[in-house]
Amino acid sequence: MNLPDVTEDALVRKADPALPGGSEMGRAIEAFLDFVEEHHQKHMQAQDLDPFAYDPEHTEHLEQFDGGYAPASGRVVLCTEVKGLRYEERSFHLEQVAVGDAVELRRDPENIFNANNFELYTMGGMTLGTLPAMLCNVLAPLYDAGIVQVEAVTASYIEQLEERSRYAKQGVLFVRLVLHLTS
Repeated sequence: MNLPDVTEDALVRKADPALPGGSEMGRAIEAFLDFVEEHHQKHMQAQDLDPFAYDPEHTEHLEQFDGGYAPASGRVVLCTEVKGLRYEERSFHLEQVAVGDAVELRRDPENIFNANNFELYTMGGMTLGTLPAMLCNVLAPLYDAGIVQVEAVTASYIEQLEERSRYAKQGVLFVRLVLHLTS
């Protein structure tokens, strides 16, 4: 599946002033764009890290995060980590996915832990995990209102469980979300 072309030059790192700012939905859009900006900042932080620094809890995979918003097209690109891979044998389901493969994103409002939840599945229907709760909480209201549409979701980075330390309890999966934001 081809991803829409969003070049680095076309991405704007700040919220669009044309978006409604005072309304509840305007604040929801701002919170979502702030989340996108935070992901870009993580990516930039990875480029500035001392190569000898070691703090896996805070610095592992920082370079995989990224985000940007192109106001002219309404396109949002967000690279984020998938959570919950240690449950339901999801790390083993990673064996069915390669970088660049399409991944299915499903809204899960019946989730007992978070009614804003989004789950990710292989194209064969095997569960891979969920989007981070903080992302779900800013994305769900916009998605449910039809302000954000999903254009594409692909695997952007994978570490299989057997590739990791013997102490690791789960694989690692990052996805690239290409979304369309309407105001």
